[in-house]
Amino acid sequence: PGLLAQERTSDTEASRERFACMAEAELAGDAHKARGNDLLKAGSFAEAAEAYSEAIKADASVAAYWSNRSHARLRSGDAEGALSDADEAVRLKPEWAKAHWRRAQALKELGRPMDAAKACDTFLSFPASDADKKEMGKLRNVMSSAAAAIALSGWWHGQVSKELGGFMQEFCFLGDGELRCCVYGQELTGSYDLRDVEILPDGELKGGADVALSGEKVPYLFRAKGDDVLDLCCPMSSPPERPRTFDGPGHVAMRRGRHAGDDALASMSEGQRVLRYMQELLDAAESQLAEANAGGGAMADRTAERLLEEAEDGGTLTSQRIMGPDTLEDKAKKMAQEHQLQALRIKYTDAIDDIAQKLLRGELDVASAYPDEVVELERAIRRMKRNSASQETGDSAPAGEETAEPVAAQPDEAMPAPAPAQPEKAEATLAAEQDAIAPGVAAGFAPEVAKHIAAGAVAAAAPPPPAAGGCCGGCFAFMR
Repeated sequence: PGLLAQERTSDTEASRERFACMAEAELAGDAHKARGNDLLKAGSFAEAAEAYSEAIKADASVAAYWSNRSHARLRSGDAEGALSDADEAVRLKPEWAKAHWRRAQALKELGRPMDAAKACDTFLSFPASDADKKEMGKLRNVMSSAAAAIALSGWWHGQVSKELGGFMQEFCFLGDGELRCCVYGQELTGSYDLRDVEILPDGELKGGADVALSGEKVPYLFRAKGDDVLDLCCPMSSPPERPRTFDGPGHVAMRRGRHAGDDALASMSEGQRVLRYMQELLDAAESQLAEANAGGGAMADRTAERLLEEAEDGGTLTSQRIMGPDTLEDKAKKMAQEHQLQALRIKYTDAIDDIAQKLLRGELDVASAYPDEVVELERAIRRMKRNSASQETGDSAPAGEETAEPVAAQPDEAMPAPAPAQPEKAEATLAAEQDAIAPGVAAGFAPEVAKHIAAGAVAAAAPPPPAAGGCCGGCFAFMR
C-alpha cells in the first residue's frame, strides 16, 4: 500500500509538471503571438515573422501560429515560405477555413492560379463570415479566369463546320485580353474577355469567352482539355447568345499550334490562282447539286435537325428562326452555300474574284491575259455556263458532262398535240444571256447567294450582309 501511494503521488506530480509546462508554453506562445500581431500592424513584417517563429518554438501544435507566420511571410515577400506555413496550418487543422485562405493567397502570389482557385473552393466549403465568403468568391473568379488565360494562351487551329464554310480558322490568345484571328492568311486583331470560368473535377476548364473583332461581339463557349485540346462553340442566333453545349454547326475542335497552311497558293502565278479559284467554286457547286439530286435533301435535313437539337438542349436557336418562309432544308442549304462562298472569297481575295468576273463577262481576253492557263480556264468558263443553263432549265445532268440533244417523243393519239416549237435564239443572244447569269448561278449556288456574285455586283455593289451566325457571317464579315 505504501509503494502504491508513492507511485500515485509521483504520477500526479508528473502530470502537474506537464500541465505547468504546457501552460507555460501556451503563455509564452501567446505572448510571442501578441508581439507578432503588434509588429504586423506596424508594418514590420519580417520582425513579425520572427515573433511568430518564437511562438512556434514554444508550441508547434497551434495552427494559428503557422497561419499568422504565413501571413507575415507573404507580406514580407516570401511567398514560398508563406505556402509552406499555410500547408502546415491545414495539416494541423484541416477544417479551419482561414488556413485555406492563407494557401489561396500564397498560391496566387506564386503564379499558380489553378491551385489558388481550388484552395478558394475548399475555403468556401467551410463555415466563414459572409464578407469573407464574398471576398474569397471574387478571388476564385479571378484565379479561375487567370488559369483559363494560361491554358488558352498561344495559337490554336481548327476547321469550322461545313455549314460555316469548312475553312481552317486560327486563334491566338495573348496577354491583357488581346486576340488574333487568322483565316487563309488574313489576320484580324481583337480582344477577348473570359467569364464564368469553372474548374471541372477532371481538371478541365469551361466558361465563356466574349470575343470582339472588327466591331462584332461574339459570345463563345470554351472548354480547355489538357494542354492541346480546345473546344469552341459560337452562337448561331441573332442577336447572338452564348451556346450551352459543344455541338451543332458552331462547334469547332481546335488543336494547339498554327496550321501548316496551303503554301501552294503563295507560289502560284496569278493565272493559276484564278484557275484554282474557279475550279474550287465549280467543285463545291457540283458536289452540292449531286448531293441534292442523290439524297433528296437528306443532308440538309440532318443539318436542320442538329440546329433544332441545339435549341432543345438549351441552345439559342428556335424553329421559328430556322424556318422563316423556307423549309429547314432550304435554310440549311443556304447557310452552307453562303458560308462556303464567303470562305473561298476570303481565301483567294477579292482581287482574284474580280478577275474571274471579268473573264466570265468577256471583259478580259483569256488567251492574252493568261496564255499558260488558257485551255483550262476556257474549260472552266464553259462548265460555269453549262451549269448556269442547267440550273435555269432545271436540268440535273452532271455539270462536267456534255448533254445529248433530247429525242422528240411521238405524240399519243389520246394526248393533245404539242405546242409549236419556239424559234431558236440566235447563238450570240444565247451566249449573252449565259454570260449575264454565269458568274452567280453558274457556280451552282442558290439564287440568294448567286446574286451576290452576279456580273458586276462585286465591283460595283456593297458587300452582302453577313449570314446569321458563324465566323464568316460574323467575325470575318469584314474580309468579304
